[in-house]
Amino acid sequence: MDKKRLNRIFLLSTAGVLLLLGVLGALRAMRPEVNTGPVIVEQAQIDTVQLETLELSPSPTPEPMRYENTVTLLVDRNPVMTLSSELSAKQMLWEYLASTAIAPEGETFVSAKFDCELILTPGDPLVQPLETTDALNLLAQNPSLVPIRVTTLSIENSVIDPESSETDEPALPKGTRIITQLGTGAVSQTSMEVVYRAGTILETGAAQTKLLREARATLVRNGTYTKPNTSGTPDRLEGAQGKSKGDLKLGYPMRGQVVHYFGYVNGKMNYGLEISNSAGTKIVAPGEGVVVYCGERGAYGFVVDIDHGNGFVSRLTHLANVQVELNQRFFIGDEVGKLAEDEDGGKPVLHYELIVDGIPYNPLFYID
Repeated sequence: MDKKRLNRIFLLSTAGVLLLLGVLGALRAMRPEVNTGPVIVEQAQIDTVQLETLELSPSPTPEPMRYENTVTLLVDRNPVMTLSSELSAKQMLWEYLASTAIAPEGETFVSAKFDCELILTPGDPLVQPLETTDALNLLAQNPSLVPIRVTTLSIENSVIDPESSETDEPALPKGTRIITQLGTGAVSQTSMEVVYRAGTILETGAAQTKLLREARATLVRNGTYTKPNTSGTPDRLEGAQGKSKGDLKLGYPMRGQVVHYFGYVNGKMNYGLEISNSAGTKIVAPGEGVVVYCGERGAYGFVVDIDHGNGFVSRLTHLANVQVELNQRFFIGDEVGKLAEDEDGGKPVLHYELIVDGIPYNPLFYID
């Protein structure tokens, strides 16, 4: 290697070392100085803080709820309750009065009224009013708050059993017993006024008794009619005659042949006349009167009963083509119907009975 190259390398190396030393010196100059002597700690001075007393103001009191237009109910000048308005107070009082318009079992309601002085005054706006339902419940539980006077009638009915009267009846076969009038007992009613105040009996009135229905005796007719020989046919004027018919006019209800008279027929009692004719023969009213029965009646077939008054009733049986109504009035000779066919194929027969005060009598004693 030549001498020039070696010098150049030496100079470059020297320059690098100097540059490195310069950098280290700069870094040392930048580091803070560290005091390695003893450390003296000074006591901190505490400052005294002056505290001021703060006065706290109280929280504002909320405004109380106010209720406008309320009314207070005074009973005999004493306040009882507050309600929302005059209208609601009046409605509540009427409802309360109506709820008391009842009577205990066995009594009849008469009247109800307030038995106190009621006054409605403006209410305190700071008092909460009652709802109508709450007010009614309060009065129902404490009726003395608003006393009501209720008047009722205590009513009791009593019945007396009817008496019975029995008489002999010669028109009836012996052993026959007919009730001509069903008795009814007398009914009386005893009433007494009862006054309640606030649900408690205050006073009772004097008992009063009145007759609602008069007694009517049961009338029984016991037959006494006898005939030694009952196996044959009866005489034309068999049996007994009853009371007078007065001005009543009676005739035969149908033209034809009387095949059986009143009395025993072959051992069986016949209570009227049996008149035979062909089916379809006209049947008329034997006298003036009003229809009191029309309809089927067992072996009698279709039956029409005409009431002539004074206890006289004509009974027409085995009818057909009947055009009558209850309470229809007939005059003597008016058509009632036609003679019906015999169900057994025999000769048609009209059975005619004349009943006097509930007992069948021989019609021939009364037919003009």
